[in-house]
Amino acid sequence: MNKTGREFEGILERYFERLLEDVPTYATVAAGLSSGEGKLGSMGAEFHAERQRQRQAAFRALEALSPRELTGEQHLDRLALRSLLCHESEDFARGRHELEPAAPALLLDILFHELLRGDDHPARAARNLRSLLRQAPDFLEEAAGALNRPDPLWLKVMEQNVAGAGDLLDGVAQFLRRTGPEDGDDASVRAARRSIQRYADRARNRPTAPEGSFALGAEGMQRRIRDELGLDYTLKEVESFGLAEVARIEAALDAECARFGRGRSAAGIIAEARAAWRPAQPLVELYERETRRIAQGFRRARAMTFPEGDELRVKPVPEFLRALIPTAAYSQPGAFARRQRGIFWVNDPATGKGSEAEKRAERQQHFGLALTCAHEAYPGHHLQFVTANRHPRQWRRLFAHAVFYEGWTLWCEQMMADLKVDRSPWLRVQQLHDALWRCHRVLVDLRLQTGRYTSAQAARHLQRHLGFTRTRAEAEINWYSAQPAVPMSYWLGRQENERLKRRLMDGRGWSLRRFNDWLLSFGTLPQSWIEKYGLD
Repeated sequence: MNKTGREFEGILERYFERLLEDVPTYATVAAGLSSGEGKLGSMGAEFHAERQRQRQAAFRALEALSPRELTGEQHLDRLALRSLLCHESEDFARGRHELEPAAPALLLDILFHELLRGDDHPARAARNLRSLLRQAPDFLEEAAGALNRPDPLWLKVMEQNVAGAGDLLDGVAQFLRRTGPEDGDDASVRAARRSIQRYADRARNRPTAPEGSFALGAEGMQRRIRDELGLDYTLKEVESFGLAEVARIEAALDAECARFGRGRSAAGIIAEARAAWRPAQPLVELYERETRRIAQGFRRARAMTFPEGDELRVKPVPEFLRALIPTAAYSQPGAFARRQRGIFWVNDPATGKGSEAEKRAERQQHFGLALTCAHEAYPGHHLQFVTANRHPRQWRRLFAHAVFYEGWTLWCEQMMADLKVDRSPWLRVQQLHDALWRCHRVLVDLRLQTGRYTSAQAARHLQRHLGFTRTRAEAEINWYSAQPAVPMSYWLGRQENERLKRRLMDGRGWSLRRFNDWLLSFGTLPQSWIEKYGLD
């Protein structure tokens, strides 16, 4: 390795080692390191300022290097690091830490992570939970001091998180009692409740920012499309793409629905199939069976190489977490975790309260779980992240661009239909119905973050075009507001895979397996970067 290459490796190492030290929750959840366990870190104003100084130092060091001296793999890391630094610097410059009352959500997220750990490592999780609870009051007090003029929508999201805090803290208390109570546990839980309420009260009493202050703006969105999605599209081109894809998928969906009779809608076909669905075994067993069946189908098709030594467990959601996981969820292993085990959580209402009719209605919400299994497990998120977590360039494992990981999952859904891994008669209708939703995300994300839509207008778009209830539409917009360019990444990433498939499979004669393995071999980076620096 030449001198410039060694200097670049030092920049990466210094930046990420400091990040993992300063943000212990990131080290615990994303990296899977024990060094951050039981620690909350800081969210105070000085913390944010110090993190920005570190970004600026990394920027200066990065720009002092000649890119000509770097290898292709280093170029990929260079682009990813620059993208990360730009993203975080933009958020700091617009004062996101002053606009977003996110501290309660961060606290609840790490408590939830430890509760999930507790299913297998109860003593370790209990120790971490007690430590986190002790730190919670000071953590929230310091974070409240950094908050200035909260955005009205983000204030509403905070209220929802605070309202749900009671259920999660009840779960923490139950878990600690079940694993061996200690003096002070109940007092620590009560103190955390009071601290969350104090934080919320302080946030409510702050003057609010103008409505829509969460929006990134046209310039910021253009940069994210270029530097995080890796696309050279203008904002107008992205909108034209979204409109054309909506029209194309609507036409394909109409044609597919016509097979079921004149005038039938996708929603009606899916609702009728769901109502007739009677799972013959417990949902956890059904998910286990479907996960194996779908994985075997992709193996038989030789669609990609499956990792060895990984684990995927399908497990029932513990009783105290049922209110927090409505149907199913996936927990990926940390990037550096020795045990690469993912958990596929299934919420089976048959084990809870309610009449048989109520339980049956809840179970039927799992209808179409084959697509869910392909999306979340094999060959979707689990296979992709486990593969990425074995990349020989260790810091590559911490870069995660939604245009790849969400584009990959939709590509998996498409392959499942194309390869006839599942032959359910309604599968194509459901797949296209879900695809239409992802196409509309392109439009809503773009218009919301550039200020053309208010949050209310964005929600009405989903209600009008997709038939969402008001509650579901508002829940979608809540997370869209905080993740600019991620909602559009699903369908844009899916189409990037299709574009490369045409170039490499149709154009060069690559097999499907070679194509997919090539895509997966670079980690979780934009497809266009992989194309530029990863093709011979």
